[in-house]
Amino acid sequence: MIEPGPFRPWSVFMLGVGLLTMANVAVVGMVVVGGRWARRTGLATIGASLVIAVIRPSDPIWFVALAVTVIAGVLLFQPVVTRQIRKLPSATGPPNRAVVVSLLLAFTPFAVGLASWDQETAMTVVVGLSAPVAALWYSRVLPGGLLAVRFVWPALVFGLAVFQPLPVAVVSVAIAVAVMWLAWHREVKVAFHPPRETGRAYRIPPELAPREILDAAEIDERGRPR
Repeated sequence: MIEPGPFRPWSVFMLGVGLLTMANVAVVGMVVVGGRWARRTGLATIGASLVIAVIRPSDPIWFVALAVTVIAGVLLFQPVVTRQIRKLPSATGPPNRAVVVSLLLAFTPFAVGLASWDQETAMTVVVGLSAPVAALWYSRVLPGGLLAVRFVWPALVFGLAVFQPLPVAVVSVAIAVAVMWLAWHREVKVAFHPPRETGRAYRIPPELAPREILDAAEIDERGRPR
């Protein structure tokens, strides 16, 4: 952001939002649940940062950013991090496709920002910045979150694709198609609406009820009023 190099201003903004979103999701996922997907997201964030390093011209800020990126990448392979990561998938965790949908939407600002590095429009910014909103909407199980990833966000992308430069439109539509394909899987719906069973209430025989409960209800062992 201080020295954008070849990138347009709004492209830089979307690249920053994408990297920050992915990094925060990765760190929280590793610290809170020790998720293998979280470490992989962290590695993907490092890789995305290195892509920018290749494109951007070198200067003092470039060397600082590269050093921090390399250190972060090395730390992801250190025992202090790997010990906290699960070796096997969690038996109670969300389904894989539900996780991938959210991560794909979180990655969208970076992908769109990279595709629009030299040509940007207001429609491109709307597509890029609305994706993390849809991811939050779904992952926090807010009302309409499932519709957001199945209909609302993909429809927004398809509608705005005709107003975007061709490279950006191709990237946006490809991500929208992938999100729709994943979102229509049963796993994604189950993660948003877990199956519930209707419980039944059964009367406890007075003979099995604790004495203090019988005394409070003023009934005897046969359930008759005293």
